[in-house]
Amino acid sequence: MEKHLANAKDKLLIFWRKFIIIVSENERRSLMIAASLVIFALLFSASAVFAQKTIRQDQLDELVFDSLKSDHLIPLEYQTVDQKIKDTKAISIMFSQPSGTSFENVMTILDDPNQQTMLNRKFYYYPIVYDSETIAKNYQLDPRQVTFIFFHNGKEKNRFVVESLKDLNNEFIPELNRLPMWDLKN
Repeated sequence: MEKHLANAKDKLLIFWRKFIIIVSENERRSLMIAASLVIFALLFSASAVFAQKTIRQDQLDELVFDSLKSDHLIPLEYQTVDQKIKDTKAISIMFSQPSGTSFENVMTILDDPNQQTMLNRKFYYYPIVYDSETIAKNYQLDPRQVTFIFFHNGKEKNRFVVESLKDLNNEFIPELNRLPMWDLKN
């Protein structure tokens, strides 16, 4: 075994010396190749980061937003929630995972035409799919619960959690209407 390791080490040293000789004889060409590799690596890394965000947004569009039937929900794009809160004077956002009993119950109520006429405003929906720990920490919420938060001038002013309601069918729409949410226009 030691003989094979010594032999491999000798071959590696010979290869390294030949490589150094070739590089030193063609310095300009070697620098161009090295610079090209660095640029390629940087471009690849940047495209991977951009592609990840685009792929995640496409997944949300296809799997979550396309299934929303309520006219009162405005989908909020992936990783735009912080900027939207800062840029909008008054905004109401529903934070929730796009599955679960509470979410399904809320969607059933929002999809009901009779309930829709009683709801007097629209609000944004930000699905908690990716970065759930970060969202939970930033907005002090449980990602497994459906949480409505109203922001005014970038600061939280009011919130309620759907799971805290005793009678969802009778309390949900009045609770939403009580929040100081301005009517949102598309």
